[in-house]
Amino acid sequence: MDSSARRVKADRNRRRLPRRGQTALWTRRLAGVLGTAALLGVLFASVQMVLPSGGEEPVSAATPLPTATPKPKATASKPKKPKGLTKAQKQAREDAVAEVRNQGYTTLKPTDYDPKATLRVLIARPVGDAAGGYRAFFFNKKLFIGNDARANSSLLKISRKGKRTVTLSYGVYAPGDTAGQPSGRKRVRFKLEGDVLTPLDTIPFDNDRFQRRR
Repeated sequence: MDSSARRVKADRNRRRLPRRGQTALWTRRLAGVLGTAALLGVLFASVQMVLPSGGEEPVSAATPLPTATPKPKATASKPKKPKGLTKAQKQAREDAVAEVRNQGYTTLKPTDYDPKATLRVLIARPVGDAAGGYRAFFFNKKLFIGNDARANSSLLKISRKGKRTVTLSYGVYAPGDTAGQPSGRKRVRFKLEGDVLTPLDTIPFDNDRFQRRR
């Protein structure tokens, strides 16, 4: 087929196809421009998300601070209750009170007797004689070993107790004191040395310690 025949055939084919108008042509061009703009917008947004903003440091992931472990609350310890006396210790105290009673005296305070100590003491007054003064009765464990003095005292108290020592506080009369109300005080320590009761201080004289109330 020569060139003239081809031109004739092509011209015939063009006449068979419908002719496209100008509106369709501009529509396709506008769609292409909008598609290109949309693609550029997506690319720009992606770049903005990846790159840091101008003049600002890139934000790093925050390092979590260590969590302080709460300390356990200290449990308040309850004060230990003193243990009571055993049956044998109670019996020893009762025997000591009975010994004082056998000597004609009545015990003022049985709990003064400490069955856990070696040197034990009770303060007592004559039975039926409220104005007769007071006397100390000493025990080497369960054994009665004597009194503090040969005569009673108007005022006599236990000041301090140890395992083998006892300190007594005596009332001492000064001139002008009312009988039964001495104004002075004198402390005397007693110690158990071996099996012997020994005063470590001078005991006031009898008439300095006792005046009978009327």
